[in-house]
Amino acid sequence: MNTQTVHFRVGADMGIILMTIAQEHLLYENNIDKALSVFSDSFGGGCPEELQLALLKGDKLILVDEEEQSFIVVDRSKYMHLDKMYPKIDFVQWFTEKHKQMLDHCKDLETGLEMLISKFRYRSTYHMDFSVESVIKYIYGKDEDLLDEIREDYELNQMSALIRLTKEFIETSFALGELARKISGLYHLDIEFNTYDVTILAQKMQGLAVQDYGLFLNEPDTEMLDAYMDASKEIDNVLSKGIEPVDIMQNYSAGWLSPDGLYYALNGEIANMLHNQIADALCEAGVIPADEDDNPDVWLEQHGWVKIHGNNVHYAGNLNVRLGKPIVHITEKQIEIIKDYITNCHACEIKAGWRLERTSIGMFTLLATKDKLALYKKYFDF
Repeated sequence: MNTQTVHFRVGADMGIILMTIAQEHLLYENNIDKALSVFSDSFGGGCPEELQLALLKGDKLILVDEEEQSFIVVDRSKYMHLDKMYPKIDFVQWFTEKHKQMLDHCKDLETGLEMLISKFRYRSTYHMDFSVESVIKYIYGKDEDLLDEIREDYELNQMSALIRLTKEFIETSFALGELARKISGLYHLDIEFNTYDVTILAQKMQGLAVQDYGLFLNEPDTEMLDAYMDASKEIDNVLSKGIEPVDIMQNYSAGWLSPDGLYYALNGEIANMLHNQIADALCEAGVIPADEDDNPDVWLEQHGWVKIHGNNVHYAGNLNVRLGKPIVHITEKQIEIIKDYITNCHACEIKAGWRLERTSIGMFTLLATKDKLALYKKYFDF
């Protein structure tokens, strides 16, 4: 095999190119490690972190000695005439603009999710019309035409787009929040980038995924509405007497399990928003504090209460880190009660987290007792 050696010369604008590439990794990929590696890799590992940080921000510049084919690092202040050529970042201003954009977008997505939840609250099925030709092909094992009709359904596409955009927005916002914390520490800056609203949005999206709303496009199912109204009357009757702990083994429709093992629950249609009503009742009874800044259900999630609906178990105390608050771990008492409940009432099968991931209670309990952080990452992180 013939080999050839290629020689090239470093041009005068190579320093500008390197600094631009590094900043693009930071500003468009939210990846500061990849950004800094541009300098460490280009200088053969001989670039101290302090110098990398100065180059990334643009406080120092990379010049090229074309004759010697070498890099020269200089202070920007000594070469002010190069300002328009070399990129520079004002981190505080950039994050301020990003934070404002995040809050505006978050509000729009939250409104969309609330409309979606409201729209399907009383529905039990989703109805679609398929062409006979597609149905016959499906029966004979050719399902592409039928799947195409599903994919082309306008309303399904709208819902899919909303959920996809919300998920991508949440992931990007959390990445920006983490980046802001890193930048603040590395450059000793006071950057304001609070992801509290995004965490609330994530919790609403999780709530949408675990609620058993059902979906259909025809007139409301009268039997379902009758069941809803009957359940409302029964719930009002129960709550009028005050909320009290109950036996989880009675397999209530929905409930909250406290860190010390007390279970507060109601029976009824899940469309009655049982978890929210229980949370409000706990607040009214003084079991949890009345905080004007928090919804009761948000308070419960942030303080380590477990949300239960059938065999779906959801936990959000691990998401506190997204809010700059200490993580709240699921307790051994909660793990023990969940194990007994799922074993005796749901044939050992648990649906964990907003993804409704099915697993055995044995596997869930093993992970919960051995490595709680791994448990959160597998089932309860967003």
